Amino acid sequence: MESLSEEIRNVSGGLSKGLRHRAENVISKGEAGKRLLVSSKVWCNTIPTTDCDVMLTFPLQANENQVMWLLSRIRGMTPGIKVNIKHHQHSRVYGFYMKADCDTLLKGADDLHLPKPLKTEFGGGHKEFVYDDRDLFEGYHDPDVFFSSQERQMIIQHILNTSLRSTGSEVVGKIELYEGQAIIPTLESKGIVCLLPLHSLDDLKELKSTWIHSFGAQPLEKITNYFGVKIGLYFAYLGHYTMALVLPSFIGLIVWQCSGKSQLQDDVCFILFSIVNVLWATVYLALWKRQSASLAYQWGTLDKTNELLVESRPLFKGDYQRSLVTGKMEPYYATWKRLAFTYFVSVPAICLCLCVVFCTMLCIFELQEAVNKFIKKGYLINASRFLPQVLLALCISILDIIYKRIAVWLNNKENYREQENYENNLIFKLVLFQFVNSFLSLFYVAFYLQDFKRLQEQLATIFITRQIIGNIKEVLVPYMYGKLSLLKIGFNMTQEMSPDTLQRQFSQIVHDSNQNGQQESVDREDKCDDKDNKPSTPQLTQAEVESSMKKYEDTYEDYLEMFIQFGYVMLFSPAFPLAALCALINNIVEIRSDAFKLCVGFQRPFAQRVPNIGLWQNALEAMVCIAILVNLAMMVIPLQRCLPSWSLIYIVAAIIVLEHILVLQKMLLSYAISDVPHWVAQAKAKLEYMRRQALKKLESQLSSDGKVHGTGGLKTSVAVAPHEPMSDPDMTESHPKFISEISYEMACTLDIGVNVNGSCDQDDVKVMSCDKDVVKVTEL
Repeated sequence: MESLSEEIRNVSGGLSKGLRHRAENVISKGEAGKRLLVSSKVWCNTIPTTDCDVMLTFPLQANENQVMWLLSRIRGMTPGIKVNIKHHQHSRVYGFYMKADCDTLLKGADDLHLPKPLKTEFGGGHKEFVYDDRDLFEGYHDPDVFFSSQERQMIIQHILNTSLRSTGSEVVGKIELYEGQAIIPTLESKGIVCLLPLHSLDDLKELKSTWIHSFGAQPLEKITNYFGVKIGLYFAYLGHYTMALVLPSFIGLIVWQCSGKSQLQDDVCFILFSIVNVLWATVYLALWKRQSASLAYQWGTLDKTNELLVESRPLFKGDYQRSLVTGKMEPYYATWKRLAFTYFVSVPAICLCLCVVFCTMLCIFELQEAVNKFIKKGYLINASRFLPQVLLALCISILDIIYKRIAVWLNNKENYREQENYENNLIFKLVLFQFVNSFLSLFYVAFYLQDFKRLQEQLATIFITRQIIGNIKEVLVPYMYGKLSLLKIGFNMTQEMSPDTLQRQFSQIVHDSNQNGQQESVDREDKCDDKDNKPSTPQLTQAEVESSMKKYEDTYEDYLEMFIQFGYVMLFSPAFPLAALCALINNIVEIRSDAFKLCVGFQRPFAQRVPNIGLWQNALEAMVCIAILVNLAMMVIPLQRCLPSWSLIYIVAAIIVLEHILVLQKMLLSYAISDVPHWVAQAKAKLEYMRRQALKKLESQLSSDGKVHGTGGLKTSVAVAPHEPMSDPDMTESHPKFISEISYEMACTLDIGVNVNGSCDQDDVKVMSCDKDVVKVTEL
């Protein structure tokens, strides 16, 4: 566990020499102090956890009957998952160490429609994996090679969520499970268990060197292969957005340098910068949609599955009915119940939260007025006028946290069937509140008070303060949480040491702190990494270390931060032209800080396969439309100063005309820049053409020469490769061949003569497999 040990050593060894000496003087007299200092030493000897992809842990003092009950359910309902139970000696919790066998992984890949490489003789390229046609795929015998670690973990999670369901009315602690309810997600939502995928240490080490410790281009392929498409798309978006900010940052810097020379020049720059920002945002979002489509196609997620065929969310509740689509028994929840809860509970709750935001803003503005009066009287220094604005930024951040919990609770109660609908409705709630919470005070200053100088100060203060708070909340807090948890475990471990061992370890740390230079630090790390040198201290396992970290919830917080930042750049940017530059600097750090928190600060998240960034794209486009209105409304006063001979009616008419021009230009630009690149559309069309031609060829071979006779029709629908990764429009590599599963009767109808040994009389068709019910053929 070299990479994880390295990170832990960096923290435990990061105390300065002076601090070490002070610590020695303070705690050398007390045994508790020695244990506290030595507790960091045990982290150096972390043991890698092998033969485990996913771990399930219980809280401290878990009921052993519940542990054994869940173990029996997992082993009984998911026999393909190997489960080993261990009791962690140092953290004192139970853990299930899970790994799936090869056959179970292959069936899970079929359920999840994972694209996998075909053998060269069958056309090569990638095709959605089909378990019955597994012989067509390259290397399927070795699951460690055929599947990446995140794919194995995703399959195990899928099996646990879909196969492990309550068989009747059961009670686990204080939780009652109804028949058909998903066990693991329900227990996890109540805090009874925690399901986490373990890091692959070799892949993690490579990611750290090429991503966290490098300021070059992001390794998007490696990120996606390790964390999944959803997180890969987020970092692709973040990188694309950061590069796009270069243009408005440069223009904003020029505007900032030119401001203050004359009122007329300031007003002209204000108007031009507003128009340029709107045009820039339109082009940027259109180009991102193209980039997103290209990446989704390369990663095999561009084609969206029909929502009626998607598995229900594990936490979706309802009465079981037979589905008219699949014929299976599935939970059903009446739409009128959801709408009733939405209109009579969710909407009033959201409105109440928005009223709280408004009242908080008014109170802080009153405080601002009081502070300004005290400054005029000389009771306070001039710099204190920023304190209410900083307080407003803090209140905004606190209200965000409170409202998020309310929004999640409301969304859970609304009980959406599909995961996509659940996420979209949660995003809508979060975006609505965040927009009002973040921008209401700025609207108040800009349009009610009409104080542009105050608007500039308020925007700059809130923007910069929120960026600082966001980085602390997202990176530092989870990181310190994990380290403090490890410190507590390490302190408990030192209590198991004998007094002589404790004194020896403490003396070694004191000796090391007295050494000068970097070489001694390197030698100390080498001793820590020396496998032949058996440690005299207790050791933590990789699983214990990762289970003590915070769980990474989702990309909601990350996208929300970028959405609000985009709003600060777009809505009131003429009042603060350096907003884009501040955002650019923040995002350069944000890319690495987000990478750090995923690789070091949080537990590894389960991978998710998505076709795009979802409703966030719509939210960003809506922000551009709002920005057009806001910026044009802010132009009234500058236009009046630039054109003093014009009456207010003419000014308003000019603004309305300009608004129509900008909206029309936005629509034309969006139309001119296609959402899907031409090479992607061409590749998809080529696959569709191959699909239809192959079917026509089979249907056109009607004759009476078949050796297999019978009546009947097609047994199953045609299965064709829907995905072929391409990175260049001029590429000429071959595509997967057509694969079809037909009945003996259809084989006779299509004149595909099948012999007893499985051979075929047709020259352009090859029999892949043959039994008494079905024939599988492929086009040669």
